Amino acid sequence: MLKTVNPDPKSKDHDLVLLGATGVTGRRAYSYLIKNVPAGFRWAIAGRNREKLEALLASSPATQERPDLLIVDLSDPTSIEKMIKRTRVLIHLAGPYADHGAFIYELCIRHQTDYIDIGGETFFLKEMIRRFHQQADDRGVKLIPVAGYESTPFDLLTLAAVEKIQKEYSETCIEAKIVVSFIRTGPVVDNRISGGSLGTMRNILASDDTNTYNDPTCLLPPCSSSKRLRKRNKISYRAKFDADIGRMTAPLFPAPFLNVPVVLRSAHLLRQSGYAYDEDFRYKDSMTVEFFATGVEGEKRYAKKVARQYQVTSWAVAGPRPLRLQLKRRLDNMGVSPGDGPSDDALSCVDYKLELFAQTNSGRSVRASMYGDGHPGYLSTARLAVEAGLALALERDTLPGSAGILTPASGLGLEFLPRAKKAGLRIAFH
Repeated sequence: MLKTVNPDPKSKDHDLVLLGATGVTGRRAYSYLIKNVPAGFRWAIAGRNREKLEALLASSPATQERPDLLIVDLSDPTSIEKMIKRTRVLIHLAGPYADHGAFIYELCIRHQTDYIDIGGETFFLKEMIRRFHQQADDRGVKLIPVAGYESTPFDLLTLAAVEKIQKEYSETCIEAKIVVSFIRTGPVVDNRISGGSLGTMRNILASDDTNTYNDPTCLLPPCSSSKRLRKRNKISYRAKFDADIGRMTAPLFPAPFLNVPVVLRSAHLLRQSGYAYDEDFRYKDSMTVEFFATGVEGEKRYAKKVARQYQVTSWAVAGPRPLRLQLKRRLDNMGVSPGDGPSDDALSCVDYKLELFAQTNSGRSVRASMYGDGHPGYLSTARLAVEAGLALALERDTLPGSAGILTPASGLGLEFLPRAKKAGLRIAFH
């Protein structure tokens, strides 16, 4: 079937809508967006609480051109469809997504609205890919979830290494490993989890009946999800000493189960377009822990503690529903509400660095790094999601031509790197 091109931009009232603008990440996204939209850009913020939205608008300097305000209740399908029908690009930050996301995916496809979110519910993404990927592809619609800190930097850095290997050596990339380190840049420490992140974990415990948490190939078509590929990419929930970095490492915080299936989906989609991901491509990641602990022994103890926590979660998600619901109730009782999260002062006191080690099919080594400005989960994520939305709204014709339910690498490509740099990401090869 021939793809249907997106409708004339003039047929839509808004070039971009930011849904969930008053949440932890949404507020930062709004602050970044209002400073970076070009003159004449037609955009809006959307949510269900008019008072909070108006307060957000009032927080902006009077000299800045303010967006429209849309009242949208996620429990009201009519208001959702009215918004999507009028919108060219939707940035959806009102997670968790499994609660209401399927209807939004369906409406975006129906009305040819491109879509960005920062979700991490792989069981939900697996179902959306099964139900809607082909429809979105046929309609020429780009739907790009996990477009924040997870998984944009990891996905783009891997793609950059694959392209370098292809261009310089005419070989394929058979393995990529990324180790992330968090860097303290100021005195304020606030590692509180947000209500949205906790909601994602609760949804996984309540609804992941297919154990995608432990399946690195969960976002691939069934024909591509081989036993060998699952074994090669088994997600590690162990603490270990990494000789390349020279430090103890632990499973990646906060979602060690997420980047592996996303990068593998990128490899699957981009290999079809000629990118040199090997058929046996393997991806893994981890984090150092010097941000959280001091001294060699302190790092070792902390890494083992984190590993044990994720091992228990891994076993629980693979276990019977009553056990998962019991753990979910414990999360429910933590007292974390939607809108809760780290303080504003803390977000500029943390940067992060990704170090990549890749190998070609002949054994050559490639090393690269990526530096990210600002708190990864809330500040960097907000900027990246906004830049992804702006790229779709302003430069769609320069991005990869693929459509469907995509990944940051397959939907935005290396053409996105200038915008990623504006968001605070810088790549270097060594």
